[in-house]
Amino acid sequence: MAPWRPHLEAINQSYNCGGGGDVVFDQFSMLSAELRLLIWHCALEEFRLLEVMVEGEWAPLPEVEGAVSPSRDGPPLYSTTNALNKLVSGRNYTVNVQGFPLYSKLLRVNRESRQAALEFYRLHIPCYFRRTDAYSKRAVRATLYFNPEYDIWHLDADGPAAHFTEHVFVDFLYDFKAYDPRGIGLLNLALASDAMIQLHSLANISEPRGKATLVDFLSQLREIIWIAHPHAGRSIVEMWDGAFVGIGFRFNHSMPGMGITPRFSLLGRDLRPIGPELKCVVTTCSNSRQMRILWRDPLERLEIRQAQPARERVLFAYRMPRYEELLVDDIKTADDFLGREEESWLRSQERTGCHYHRVEYLTGKPPPIEGPEELAKAVRPALGFWLFPVEALGSLESVDMSGSGKRVFDMSDHWSELALSTLY
Repeated sequence: MAPWRPHLEAINQSYNCGGGGDVVFDQFSMLSAELRLLIWHCALEEFRLLEVMVEGEWAPLPEVEGAVSPSRDGPPLYSTTNALNKLVSGRNYTVNVQGFPLYSKLLRVNRESRQAALEFYRLHIPCYFRRTDAYSKRAVRATLYFNPEYDIWHLDADGPAAHFTEHVFVDFLYDFKAYDPRGIGLLNLALASDAMIQLHSLANISEPRGKATLVDFLSQLREIIWIAHPHAGRSIVEMWDGAFVGIGFRFNHSMPGMGITPRFSLLGRDLRPIGPELKCVVTTCSNSRQMRILWRDPLERLEIRQAQPARERVLFAYRMPRYEELLVDDIKTADDFLGREEESWLRSQERTGCHYHRVEYLTGKPPPIEGPEELAKAVRPALGFWLFPVEALGSLESVDMSGSGKRVFDMSDHWSELALSTLY
């Protein structure tokens, strides 16, 4: 039996973000219909960060009841309607959604709860579910139930399933709004650097309908989240090209880790003692400030005038491995991964390790050793992500657009919000 290591227990369970035990209330059916409906709606109000890929123009669209299945040899574009009697593009594309679990349990408790869930997740979009990484060929034909006010659409442009032309993307945006009974569409968007580069090119679109769709989409966005996953993980054990000079050999215990569960709870200010580790937060190989500059360009070129500017925030988290044997989607797999991560960190500090000698060579002194006693006093891990105000990245005036730019930030003046994943 593995030793009990309380310092490795994720705080999610302490905040009731670990699924909890089953609670029985056998008099629920005796409540009035209005009160039951209110309870269903309260239970449904969860946030989700959904990784969505729009795949190439000639990919087959899943056949889902109530959806129009476009074909290259079918009717002309924008000549057919959906089940809501709204005009749809008819473009041939595939929507791929990554993550697990996606469906609310209330979709299958009883008829009453299912009806409440279908009304809450009012957009019903044909898609494929992919449980592991973007390169996995295993997928399940399904329907994505989406709520524009609570769900955040993370546009994933990383991997072979993410090739989309300007027409595929804007037609998808048009259809997304057409499948919304309220006619609102997408409100919350999360972008990493690859997706931002592709979106930046859309400002060149000249086709009138596509341009109008893009302008409408950009004008109504409420929130943009810039994704800044550090590729190095939570451990910094090397220094290359001078990128990590002055940081040394350390482990960021405070940084949350992201598994594949899309559901999360926003707690507000992270109450853990994370201050010292906010002084050097490592970002991706590209600069999140560069993404903001790329974003502003199409807004200016398309003369977007938002009544209320979209709120911008920056997401920092260690994206945990997306391999089948390492997927983190519940309490057990989270505990297993955190244990392996600590063991790997301890091994990397051994004098026989290549990382130890590299740091010693570059700095002229051996790296400090963080042993079991120090680890036991470390900040407890959190499964989820940090959200910082975009001002924490600093001014855009001095951003170098020619290279990778700044990758290490002192975020201690802008304490983060903490989002905790719902683990089962």
